[in-house]
Amino acid sequence: MISLRNPSLVLRHSQPSRVTWPFSFKTSYIAPRINISLPRTATRNVSNISRLRIPDESDLPSETQKLIAQHHSDNWVRAFSVNPDTARRFVTYYEDLFTNPNAKLPLREREIIAVVTSATNRCGLCTANHTIGLSAAIGGDRIRAKRIAADHHLVELTEREHALADLSERLTLAPRTISAQDLDQLRQVGFEDEEILEAVETISWFNHSNRITIALGIVPDQRYFE
Repeated sequence: MISLRNPSLVLRHSQPSRVTWPFSFKTSYIAPRINISLPRTATRNVSNISRLRIPDESDLPSETQKLIAQHHSDNWVRAFSVNPDTARRFVTYYEDLFTNPNAKLPLREREIIAVVTSATNRCGLCTANHTIGLSAAIGGDRIRAKRIAADHHLVELTEREHALADLSERLTLAPRTISAQDLDQLRQVGFEDEEILEAVETISWFNHSNRITIALGIVPDQRYFE
């Protein structure tokens, strides 16, 4: 078995039928103590879906109105529309990650990354949204998608899927523990360098989007739970 360079990362998965993936770990990473309290100021709920105001769609540029319609008028795109440039940048990157036919990773694997990263960050909106996306990508198995979102360590995944899920969790929680050896281990389970880069990019992008939606307190749409 390949040993990890960092002894604080303890292996958790071991099944006789497959090679134990070294990214599976019990996190003992201790974040530095920092003062995260913000100055206490008067606050108010500006809307029922975001901590910022939601603009009237009729006041928005036509291109922004089209973006909102294309994304089913979901809460997140309406919330982002308070700054049309933010909405445009966000949607452009998101659509390229998830609709580009030349993507290196299959959609199923990209959705696993989205769900595990979002669940690790406890981003309710993105977890709920992409659990639906993952369900569709794996043939409509919504129960399996929900199990992966709840705790991917308890789900029987392929070797590649376990590697991506564990990388998503680790890069989110302790990015400085990733080493060149870890990337070599990804290659050993079949990933090409182009796929590794896309995996890291996708994980990083979801950390970005999770933090925006968490900070704005965007409420998941009702349809995510139906």
